[in-house]
Amino acid sequence: MNPYPLWTFGLQMSADVYAVIRTGGKQHRISPGQRLRVERLPGEVGDSVTFDDVLMVSDGAEVSVGSPVLDAASVTAEVVGQTRGRKINVFKYKAKTRYRRLRGHRQLHTDLRISQISLGEQTWDAPQRDAAVAEAGADDEPQASEEQLAEEPAADDGGEKE
Repeated sequence: MNPYPLWTFGLQMSADVYAVIRTGGKQHRISPGQRLRVERLPGEVGDSVTFDDVLMVSDGAEVSVGSPVLDAASVTAEVVGQTRGRKINVFKYKAKTRYRRLRGHRQLHTDLRISQISLGEQTWDAPQRDAAVAEAGADDEPQASEEQLAEEPAADDGGEKE
């Protein structure tokens, strides 16, 4: 019996379709419909990106492993956004010489939504989102209705109070 269950490390293992791809010098375990943040890739929001560096594909019953990659496999994803990571301060210091350098860094990221995994003739597509959710955007805040806007008090103009 393993003393450290998989949920201890935040891993979720399932029998669903998944693939392992390589991008940005890292390997990612993905499944159709999953959202993923990787290092910056060229492309605008809404563009489609294809990954050909597929290391492994599993359909729940059969596992296909490449050596090192599967030639007939590819993963297609949609670019959801281009963002920047949190700031990291790089501080260099040498004692007794008055040498101090402070430099900041923010890593560039691309947010993806996996739309399809294909292996030869087989393809697995992401589940379709509702039309209303896709139109409004899943990450957007809900829009205020006209009634809610009418109920809110008017903003103070900053003048003197009487």
